[in-house]
Amino acid sequence: MSSTEQVQRNQPGRHTAPPSRPRRLTGRVAIGVAIVLVLAAGTFAVVQYASGGSKGQPSSGEKATVISTAGTVIDGQQLTTALHIKADNVKVINSTVHHKGTVAIRVFPGVSGTVVENTEVWCDAKDMVGVGNGGYTATKVKVHGCATGFQHFAGAPAVVTDSTVDDQPYKASYAFSEPGKKHATAGAGLVAGPVKAAKPWPGPDNTGVPAGTVLTPYTGPYAITQNDAVIDGKILTDCLDIKAKNVTIKRSKISCKNKGGMIIRVFDDVVPGASLLIEDTEIVGEGQGLGVGFGHYTMRRVNMHHLNEGPRVSDGAVIEDNWIHDLVFTDEKDHQDILQTTGGEHMIVRHNTLEAFNPTTNDPFNAGFQLGSETAPKLSDLLVEDNLFTGGNYTVNLRPDTKAEKVVFRNNVFVQNSRYGPASNEDLDGVTWEASNVYLDGGKPVTQGP
Repeated sequence: MSSTEQVQRNQPGRHTAPPSRPRRLTGRVAIGVAIVLVLAAGTFAVVQYASGGSKGQPSSGEKATVISTAGTVIDGQQLTTALHIKADNVKVINSTVHHKGTVAIRVFPGVSGTVVENTEVWCDAKDMVGVGNGGYTATKVKVHGCATGFQHFAGAPAVVTDSTVDDQPYKASYAFSEPGKKHATAGAGLVAGPVKAAKPWPGPDNTGVPAGTVLTPYTGPYAITQNDAVIDGKILTDCLDIKAKNVTIKRSKISCKNKGGMIIRVFDDVVPGASLLIEDTEIVGEGQGLGVGFGHYTMRRVNMHHLNEGPRVSDGAVIEDNWIHDLVFTDEKDHQDILQTTGGEHMIVRHNTLEAFNPTTNDPFNAGFQLGSETAPKLSDLLVEDNLFTGGNYTVNLRPDTKAEKVVFRNNVFVQNSRYGPASNEDLDGVTWEASNVYLDGGKPVTQGP
């Protein structure tokens, strides 16, 4: 068992049913390298078979029906492959998808206008997604036996109405409905036209274990004391203590719960030079625990979810290209933050999707990034740029007593769904809040008034 300590730091920085009888098909499926679907409007679309999986969901050689013609309508079909949608304005209606693989109906990144309606999806494999990865509209869709019924994220939110997962109603919204108090930076005039990211936001397709990776059980120690140790392609089932220099964890899955403690703790305050690089990994908190902390670690392309809180950010921490989401409440006293720093210096938080909001329960968390200098003389040399923020009471919350120095926020994008506003105390001495911090809808600066 891991000896991970409680989060305390005194030093600076710290449900499957058979398918229903199918409707009359509007097209005939020919088995082979390609199929032709007869569309509702009498046109034809060539659809190819392909193999593969998505990043974070290793491929099992599954077959997929690939839709690559814009405006395709799939009506009354019964599919036993995955359905991959790679074109805009595709409509799937009155159909069934019965699949064993990774994602039953998958909407690829950058695709828009997908509609799934009056359709049923069955998942016959562990850890499957019913409809994913995001940016679609689902109405009267029934999903059965899937670990995740409807997958979506802040970078590609879905609209799901009048639908069920395992016969239970499902509803998702990124709009927080409870009114909150007014804030000076809230209420900027919005116009059509979302902000276009320079590269795709981190999400289910580009974080976590890369497609095709074969994972094997980890049999080594969970207290890492060997310098330059490398853990690659492993399944880890306990929390980790990093007490050595230059430790690397990559292409792995870590599942652990540690109430009040870290899932991965870097003992940089105890072991001189202790440090960690973690990349292309999934971290599952099993409902308890905090992500990574405290300092001298680099975290890239990590899919972190279902933990109590996200990483603690301290001296020398670099957090980039990660997707942190789906925090779990454990009691009414929870003060949940996706990221938190209570002091330190030389830190970078760059191009992450930070979801301080649960679109299924319509609950905001405390903050996407909570900042202060409670455990250190100051908060210094912190760059926060190119992130997608969503939710929170305040999405970015700076304590008013923070002793800040060279703290810079720039080019960040905010979903306008916080309870009180996108930021608090962003005008503190030592904090530079640039006009390049904008709302996702319309691109108006978050500091611009109504």
